[in-house]
Amino acid sequence: MYKAILLSIGTPTTLGIYYEDMSPNEDKINKASLKEAVYTDKADNESTLENKAPKLIFILRIDGKTSDVLPLLFVSHSLDKKTTYTSLESLLTKEVLSKCSLAECLIDSSFLKENKEIKHILESLDIKDSIDSMYSNQTNSANRPNCIDKGANLENLDTKHNIYFNEKIDSKTNIDFIKLDCSLTKALYLLSYFMPLNAIYYSRGVGSLSAIKLTHVFLHTLALSSDIKLYATNSFYFAQTNEIKAFANMSFYLKPDSKHVVITDSNVKDYIHIAPSNINASNINDSLDLSTLFLPYRLIHNDFLESCTPLYVTPAV
Repeated sequence: MYKAILLSIGTPTTLGIYYEDMSPNEDKINKASLKEAVYTDKADNESTLENKAPKLIFILRIDGKTSDVLPLLFVSHSLDKKTTYTSLESLLTKEVLSKCSLAECLIDSSFLKENKEIKHILESLDIKDSIDSMYSNQTNSANRPNCIDKGANLENLDTKHNIYFNEKIDSKTNIDFIKLDCSLTKALYLLSYFMPLNAIYYSRGVGSLSAIKLTHVFLHTLALSSDIKLYATNSFYFAQTNEIKAFANMSFYLKPDSKHVVITDSNVKDYIHIAPSNINASNINDSLDLSTLFLPYRLIHNDFLESCTPLYVTPAV
């Protein structure tokens, strides 16, 4: 069973695939354990639930306009599994692919080792993993001096591939993501293995106004035409700073200690505002700086309780 987190508030667009292990030995909770859980410490319960939450196994980052990237990411969602590759060959034309480029394709090594079918797909597509594989979670963030908040816990961050560990046990384990050396076409073929998804969790804003609007329309159209559920939260959930670049020399700012507040249309101005930017002040342009946005290693359903509507701080154009 696969779910996804989509970050499409600017470029690159990021799609993280999460695997929910439904094996009875690990995830099935019987009535006796539920009764016992009532007497355990609340913090322990929350930690256990997070540790059983779907974990990140595949990451795809694509450069290009949101209007071009989203159709590519979900082109195989409704295709027949038996004819997926044949269908993709006809859909992924040179003209379509020329509008986008592959930024990064990563897969979790432990998932790869346990999944013979994925291994077979990699071999059939002649996809090789790069030397850039084994490394510690606690990577050096010295090359990103302006990206991470001073108060951020670097031990919980993989600054190399923009992943943060939202469960203490995970942050103490060496999570090994392998960078795949492949073309955009082959990456999309590989992505088709995880389709169809049964749920998409996404950032509804803040970010590029056009990207937010396009994402909203695209996802809701996809949800209406297929059996898929949508859940949303705001962009600051993925940020390791209280600032996200807006436009020109301006940025969106989140009120301190408000990271886990559910943002609504009625309270958004109480928690998020626009002010002059502190990001790359010497190199101002209209592009969002997405280097502070990290995918969570665990997909926690209850962290996505906001409305599945665009989050605008400035009036929609």
